Amino acid sequence: MTRPYLILGMTSWIILLLLTCTSTLWAQRKLKNRWQILHNLIYIVAILAPIHYLWSVKILSPQPVLYAVAALALLTLRYKKFRQWLR
Repeated sequence: MTRPYLILGMTSWIILLLLTCTSTLWAQRKLKNRWQILHNLIYIVAILAPIHYLWSVKILSPQPVLYAVAALALLTLRYKKFRQWLR
């Protein structure tokens, strides 16, 4: 594939669309515990989206690097919850 960043971008977009559709109170009640499992996919998006942005720019500029560093910093702050989710 010549443009792998498209796959990352579309995967992130689809996950975010699912999260949007299930963010209502009705969906939370309907999904019960599975709602939280589904919404933990935001961590995957927090990894894929900055990589997508870094790959999609033609010239490496500071802005995508700053976004990637910010995402990494935020994920580091949530590391304990992330480890619990993987178990």
